[in-house]
Amino acid sequence: MASTEISLKLLIDTKGRKVLFAEVGKDFVDFLFTLLSFPVGTVIRLLSKNGMVGCLSNLYKSIENLNEAYMQPNQDKDTILKPKVTVGAGYNAPLLLTDDESINRQQYFMCSKYHRNVADNPSTICPHCECLMNIEIPLVAPTRTGEQRSSDEGGFVKGVVTYMVMDDLVVKPMSTISGITLLNKFNVQELGSLEERMVTFGLDEIKVESFSSFPLPRAMRSQWYHAKTNGCLLLFISTIPLPYVAVMELFSSPVMASTEISLKLLIDTKGRKVLFAEVGKDFVDFLFALLSFPVGTVIRLLSKNGMVGCLSNLYESIENLNEAYMQPNRNKDSLLKPKVAVGAGYNAPLLLTDDESINRKQYYMCSNYHRNVADNPSAICPVCNRLMNIEICFVAPTRTSDQRSSDEGGFVKGVVTYMVMDDLVVKPMSTISGITLLNKFNVQELGSLEERVVTFGMDEGLKLLKESLSSKTVLSSVFLGNTGA
Repeated sequence: MASTEISLKLLIDTKGRKVLFAEVGKDFVDFLFTLLSFPVGTVIRLLSKNGMVGCLSNLYKSIENLNEAYMQPNQDKDTILKPKVTVGAGYNAPLLLTDDESINRQQYFMCSKYHRNVADNPSTICPHCECLMNIEIPLVAPTRTGEQRSSDEGGFVKGVVTYMVMDDLVVKPMSTISGITLLNKFNVQELGSLEERMVTFGLDEIKVESFSSFPLPRAMRSQWYHAKTNGCLLLFISTIPLPYVAVMELFSSPVMASTEISLKLLIDTKGRKVLFAEVGKDFVDFLFALLSFPVGTVIRLLSKNGMVGCLSNLYESIENLNEAYMQPNRNKDSLLKPKVAVGAGYNAPLLLTDDESINRKQYYMCSNYHRNVADNPSAICPVCNRLMNIEICFVAPTRTSDQRSSDEGGFVKGVVTYMVMDDLVVKPMSTISGITLLNKFNVQELGSLEERVVTFGMDEGLKLLKESLSSKTVLSSVFLGNTGA
């Protein structure tokens, strides 16, 4: 996707004022497929936060506003706000963040004595010689055959094929017969109302329109229809909850060893709403961890049949696409089950605590220990041509003894009580702020306020996930049964 614009050929029903489908090349399909690799936090950052529904923008802004002093040692807010989009060796698929700092170019380092350890941060100390691990070493991609190398164009799909993309983001290889039979499906009565139109899909459409509630580019939308359609990334503002098993896995993580968390709520019984909750680090870590998951992982956890928007169609298109259309040395699982990177010593609560999509950062060298590293044991050492299948240790960035003694895992400090608003604004607890909030919420009768201690378990976690994607009154919905707007 070297060019800043892509050409699409649309078949438009001018009478029905809708795009029936588009004929596209690999660049546009690669763009669509790439969306599944983005972490939720990245998507929120790309979106216009002020225009979002639900509470995810509030959660994101809370992290932005949180003083770094409340973060765990060796954790910073950018790990949540700007999570890494991993780009493997030789990988050049189009990305929304082509020149963005949040792309992980997979730089790896060893100490000057080349002990058998690897780090992804040049400030790390080698556990053998206590030297800085600041000597960069190359990452070797898995070996491909000569035929694979000659045919690999980068990205995900083959470039010799024309693809058809439906208005609801169903993607499949182009078929003239399928295109004709679609006319009946779309109930086209007059062939004369059909028009072919070439449009361009550029950076403006990529960065704005692809994440809006209109799945096709502005050029198409503004000229041909104004009715709201299924949204390309409405996944994050949908009303479909994560399944029970995902929430159960979250609560079985090391940080949340207990299946229940205690929350103290301040409830306005007259107004039937939760004003705010007093919570500990376990609940805040739960909320913050939601932003680390790739889109593809979230779709996989969701009930696809019940989803609104188009992402389930895109996901299923990849599932149904014949492997013959994929680039050599690429497989669909890199999109359908993208890796959730978990660093050494990192134990923040995750929805996929024991899931295969968690990347445990396994790295390999050849048996001669030449100065290269691979993340796949099928890679061939470029120096000695041996398999790089000897696993070596990944070393986390070095922490001081003070940091080690105070690190409780997760994201935030555990000595602090936090307040969480009904709309998921999170901040450190303040008595004065709590009192002044009574005026903000227009509380007329102090006698109507009630303190209530509740437990937050698997059922409540499921409800919170659902409500945070659609409602502005999440806690009231979860604990009082309100259906907030």
